[in-house]
Amino acid sequence: MKVVAPVSDNPVKVYILGQEYVVKSEEGEEYVREVATYVNEQVETIIETTKTVTTFKVAILAAMRIADDYFKEREKNKRLVDFVENRSKTLLEKIDGQV
Repeated sequence: MKVVAPVSDNPVKVYILGQEYVVKSEEGEEYVREVATYVNEQVETIIETTKTVTTFKVAILAAMRIADDYFKEREKNKRLVDFVENRSKTLLEKIDGQV
């Protein structure tokens, strides 16, 4: 995703922390809006659960929360891929043993 000037083809306006951002993405408008909604939800959670009032600190804490979600999902994905690869290897060995 890249932030672009409003004169770009098919820009999508989104609002995060009350600020307007114009974003162009190959993923399309619906995806960009979904991402912006997710970011806003994370920001709102930080605002509600902390006494932090500066936009910069809220943004950093939201980024940390989003990065945490990403790392956890990446690790779950890695474990799943490892499981599938190991299971596939075991099944192939059993099939080879039957032939």
